[in-house]
Formats: sequence, C-alpha cells, structure tokens
Amino acid sequence: MYKENGKKILMISEALSAPFDEGIKNVAFSLYTHVKSRSDLIAVTGIENDTNNLTIEKVCLNKLFLSPGLRRLIRTHAPDIILYLPEASVTFNSFIRAKILKMLCGAARVVVLGVQHRGYTTAQEFILSKLLKPDLLLLMGKADEKYFLSRGMRVKVLSPAVDCIKFAPSTKAERKKIRGEYNIPDNKTVVLHVGHIKADRNIECLLELQKIDNIQVVLVGSTSMETDHDLKDALVKSGIKIIDVYVPDIPIIYGMADIYVFPVRGGVTGAIDMPLSVLEAMACNLPVISTRFGALPDFFKEDSALRYFDTREELAGLIKGMDINEEIDNNKKMQPFTWSRFADEVITACDELYE
Repeated sequence: MYKENGKKILMISEALSAPFDEGIKNVAFSLYTHVKSRSDLIAVTGIENDTNNLTIEKVCLNKLFLSPGLRRLIRTHAPDIILYLPEASVTFNSFIRAKILKMLCGAARVVVLGVQHRGYTTAQEFILSKLLKPDLLLLMGKADEKYFLSRGMRVKVLSPAVDCIKFAPSTKAERKKIRGEYNIPDNKTVVLHVGHIKADRNIECLLELQKIDNIQVVLVGSTSMETDHDLKDALVKSGIKIIDVYVPDIPIIYGMADIYVFPVRGGVTGAIDMPLSVLEAMACNLPVISTRFGALPDFFKEDSALRYFDTREELAGLIKGMDINEEIDNNKKMQPFTWSRFADEVITACDELYE
C-alpha cells in the first residue's frame, strides 16, 4: 500500500555493512529490508562496506558527506524523504551531516534515527537547537525524548522490534544437540550473553557467575567490533566458553541457554538504547536478568521471567534463585514487536511530515 501512495525514501547509513552481527547493524539491515518491501526505497552506504549482494548503492562518504557521488545520487533520485541512520548515532557531527543532507536536497524532509544516547557540550546544545534540527528525530527509547523536544525538535519514539520467526523457543532435543556441538554438558545451567567483549560493558561480572556451582557461562562476541584481549583471556581462564567467530544462525546459540544475562550499564556507547539481544532472548522464551539499561524499563515491567539488577551481588543471587523449569511467556510478550510494525511506524512518521 505504501508503494502506491507513499513517499520516495533515500536511506543512508554507514552501518549497512555485513556481517550484520551487532545492534546498530541489525537495526540498519532490518530497517532496510522492511522499508524496502513497503516503499520506494533507495539505500546508500560507504563504498568500502560489504553489502552482501543487497541492492544498496555504494558511494564515497567522507566525514561531512561532501561527496560528489552522493550529491549526484541524491539529485538523480530526488527523494521526498532522506532517512539517515548514523552508525555513531546522534553525535553532534551526525546532526551536521544531516544538515548537509538537507542542503544537498532542500525539497526533501530529513529524518534522523538515533539508537544510542550521546552527550553534548553547552555550545553544541545551542547550535543544535538553533541550526541543526532535522525535520524529524526518531528514537528507540524515551530517555532522550524530553531533551530533544526542549531543543525544538520534532521527536517520535519507536516501538521495540525483533524477528519472532527467526528467534523462537527451542525444544529439549534441540538444546541437547546444540550443547553437544559446543561440548557443553547437558546437566549444566547455561548462562548466556551476546555482545562485545569490552571492559566498559561490565562483562567482568560474568567471572563471578562462572564460580557458581553447576553454572556454565557462554559469551558470544561480535566479530565486527574490537575485542579487549586482556579481558577475553581472563574470561577464558575462568572457564567461560567464548564463541568469537561469526555465527550466521545465532538463534541456535540462544537455543542452548537456560538464562540470558545483560550486564551493561547506562552511559556505555557500545550498546543501543533498546538492546536487541535482550529482545531476541525473550523471543526465544529465555528468562532474562538485566540491568535497567536504556529503554528496557520503558517497555518491559519486571516479573519472574524478567528481572532487573543493580549490583553484582544481586545478579549472583538472582542466578542462584532462578527456577529454569518455571513456565514463562517471554516469547508471547514479544509477539507485537515486529520489524514490520517498526517499519510501518517509520514510514507513517515520514508521511506525516507532508500533512
């Protein structure tokens, strides 16, 4: 329905680059896939990126987007909407790039999608409010909504999204088979975390969990982000199982787990406001223990299958007290939150700019 009456959209993102194995890249890929199926979409990324045979234009993108190739592409396609998903999220420089995109195609509405919190100096705040406001700012959480509204920006908070077909509960037989492939005893309680191996993500708390009787911690690291090798060595030495190769079928990893832990604290730049790994774990019907990170508490209230923690001692206590045989329905909680709905919200917000 959108292709007949909707607006022509040019999506640009430095994050449209394979492998799509971490937060912002997954958002970029899912947004591209679902908006393209619903609208007249042209997607653009940097010439150095691996687009994995997707229909994505590649141009030379410098830091300010002052690129002849990008300018020609924009003028050729004359989009109604320029949808910009910056890989660095809503940094001050990202707003400068959005302003340049507006200058390259003044008739288009420029929409920026921010997935992570960023800070600004007093001078930058003044410039943002006076000179660098996009036509619309989309956010993945409510924490920064008031901040940007107070600076005169038009803001919309999007719903969470996850692929509940790809990420689904596994059977006991499937779990046993997967554990066998990774040499993990079936009688162990597997505590899983998926994310970058970096010290600022509070990953060290997993060391304490590995010391708990009958617990096996499994950590899947991103292959596209830099690894803290000293931290990795300490994790391996403790007995934690680390998978740091690209896993194309990541749902099978969730399938061998009993509990998912997300230990990242607020203010970290290496996690998006709505951590996709938590949503994926819930879609796989795993019980989740998480910090009150980003937008999670905005959308998901604490219950026996989703517990929030503040301290490492509290985390260890929750792990010890978790009944992994309890019937839960985390997967049902995720069913309304599809990427199709996410794309529809984005397209509707874009269309409303012309009303």
